Amino acid sequence: MTFAVPANEKTPQSLFKEQVDLGARLMLTIPFGASTEDMEGFVSVMGSQESHEPVITFCVGKPTGGCVVSTIVFDGTNTYSDFIEKLHTDRYINFDTVVNDETVN
Repeated sequence: MTFAVPANEKTPQSLFKEQVDLGARLMLTIPFGASTEDMEGFVSVMGSQESHEPVITFCVGKPTGGCVVSTIVFDGTNTYSDFIEKLHTDRYINFDTVVNDETVN
């Protein structure tokens, strides 16, 4: 299941704080490498074998305030693992990998 909503009263920071309180883990900030104080968006993952199914959240701040949030709720760890494996495969097939400052194809 997936859904997207505008969160007009939220900022990326306030939404991320709520998620951290629920056990979310930060995957990346937008702009890439920004601190959480300076971020304009983020990607996070929630869930574990002990709590609930995996959930990926994409949050991007709007220039007019608030943010747009899109969430993918996976139906189980197998679907989540398949998705992650497909991301890894796509990366290795379609993008160069840099190891110790050397490009590897």
